[in-house]
Amino acid sequence: MKRNRITFLIAELILVAIAGIFINRIFREDNPQKRVAVILPDSGNTRWEGLVNGLKQSAQVNNIHLIICNTDEIVSADDEKELIDEQLENDVDAFIICPAPGTDTKDMLTSLQAEKETFVLITEDAYMADDTESTGFVTIKPDNYQIGYTLGRQIIKNDTDKSAGKKIGVIVGRAETEASVSRVKGLTDALAGYNCEFVWTYNQNSGKDTCKAVDSLEAVDYIAAMDTEALDTLGENAENGYYKGAEIYGVGTSMKSIALLDYNKIKCLVVPDGYSIGYESVNELAKKLGRPLYTLKSHEEAIRVIYKDDLFSEETERFLYSYE
Repeated sequence: MKRNRITFLIAELILVAIAGIFINRIFREDNPQKRVAVILPDSGNTRWEGLVNGLKQSAQVNNIHLIICNTDEIVSADDEKELIDEQLENDVDAFIICPAPGTDTKDMLTSLQAEKETFVLITEDAYMADDTESTGFVTIKPDNYQIGYTLGRQIIKNDTDKSAGKKIGVIVGRAETEASVSRVKGLTDALAGYNCEFVWTYNQNSGKDTCKAVDSLEAVDYIAAMDTEALDTLGENAENGYYKGAEIYGVGTSMKSIALLDYNKIKCLVVPDGYSIGYESVNELAKKLGRPLYTLKSHEEAIRVIYKDDLFSEETERFLYSYE
């Protein structure tokens, strides 16, 4: 009798488990995938490789339908608003946005937020003319100030002769962006008191010949390339980590950057964890879309310093796996 009762209880538990599985499937069928639109400037650019992999893998885990908008360079808030409006017409549920340059972007995104549209910003915050202020938007990004600061400290660390008056040229990405401003500020703070001279700063623009532009500028001892596209272009034309006699230090987010480091074309890379930025941005929105009362939270993702000798360490190989 006791054995029959135990058998009956086990059978009941199995039936409950099977019923739970079917109920879950029915529930998921009645609730279609949430749709999230991703807006990146020049979305097919190789600098987004790791980030896009993170987006896609997180979307698969969280049952999110991801729409990566096909874009060229986004040069203004109006360009970005047009892309956002197109996706609103497609009834997307949320946005992942790399903010357009310029002071108008904050106002545009504030209007979007007022319509109770859900979004997070990735890689950087919206630009503010006063860099001491914060927009208050939810951001999933690296510490851009720390990126510049880390790059500067690596230059000091590797300056073996420690001679005074070293000349430095700085290449940044799009003008009037939080990333560009914060990285340059970090770099200058790191090099304060180092007895060096910032000779020039060049803003990289899509379609411009970076090498030709740098050739026309005064010769320097170090080039700090804060823009991946500019770094990759200079690296392709460098010899043994030097370009026209200047050592190249840079921020790289593409497999080409990694390859150029391996081929001794670049001295040092500072690499934001693009994969984590992409993964966490989808993960954060999935929480909000699944639980409307959830409050979106900002995340600050890691950065890594990589030299050629680090490329085959277990930790670095695991990190670079996200780019594949």
